[in-house]
Amino acid sequence: MKMSCSIDCLRAAVAATLAAVSVGALAHVEYYDLNQGVQVRDLTAAGRVVSTAQYGANLAFSGAGATGLVTASNRPLTDPGSWTNANQITTSVGSFSDVQFSAALSTATVLVNDVTDNGWGAGTRAVLGDSHRVDFFNFRLQQRSTVTISWEVSDAFGNFFDGAFSLYAGVLAYQGHDNALDQLNPKTGFPPTRVQNALDAGGVVDAQDIASAFRNTRTNTVDYAGQFNALNDWGQSDSGGRWSNIDFLAAANANNPSAGFATTAAGTRETLVIDLDAGHYTIAASGALGAVGFGAVAPSFNLSGLRGRLEYRAQAATPAPVPLPAPAALFGVALAALTTRRRRRARH
Repeated sequence: MKMSCSIDCLRAAVAATLAAVSVGALAHVEYYDLNQGVQVRDLTAAGRVVSTAQYGANLAFSGAGATGLVTASNRPLTDPGSWTNANQITTSVGSFSDVQFSAALSTATVLVNDVTDNGWGAGTRAVLGDSHRVDFFNFRLQQRSTVTISWEVSDAFGNFFDGAFSLYAGVLAYQGHDNALDQLNPKTGFPPTRVQNALDAGGVVDAQDIASAFRNTRTNTVDYAGQFNALNDWGQSDSGGRWSNIDFLAAANANNPSAGFATTAAGTRETLVIDLDAGHYTIAASGALGAVGFGAVAPSFNLSGLRGRLEYRAQAATPAPVPLPAPAALFGVALAALTTRRRRRARH
């Protein structure tokens, strides 16, 4: 009983203290690019030409709600030679260190200060989560690699909050977001009401050859909080109609303190080690308070402006031994038998 009171009092104290924390700027999908060591906000007109050449154009749709879809791509650039001011707009948000990028080894550490305590947790719920409340990181691999990712969320007072991240194959369009004008989150009128969109039919494949079963806004009566799905494939577009999907691979949320926070980083830090093929990947990370299905479900303090630390390392994976083809294996057995027979004859 005493321990329970102590935890309750501590939670109350933390909530009261952090109520004064300023709310961080909540943004659309603006990647912390782990290969470049910058946050990339958008592409210029020239950058969209390069992006379209690399990924292909977005598919155009006809039908209800599809008006405004465009054919230009708007995704993170592949070729390091294209990472220029002429092609993309970068910001000074986030503090990067240990950034290197090569086929054999890529690393980066980034500190951000716009983390919410519940952005990832909301994405585990049936009504999904708001993508504005999640931090997005992207990276690319030039060959099959063993990737290690770790994430932790803290404040200025030495508290470490339950955090989590999801890993996806593919990348979303820059500036994609949950918005009434979003082609994949259509609402009209005031108060806004859901309308059917051509992309809500399900199974739509984007220019990255990634499919996502979009929610059906006409027949589903759920009032979605957003589009962010922490545990499955999902997709969204920017206001210009450039849209894309990402393919869910794994989630990390193993450490769940009952109070929702701990006084050491080890109590909440999440780590994932996974082998991945060459390609493009997205990390969506935030606070995990209020998550469903991951240990104790601690309620959110509704905090923003928290600190996030993400560490990333990708090292070329060791090739697995290649088994001998059956004929070659049989030849080896026959050769060994013949050698043994010759040795026996020589002795006699």
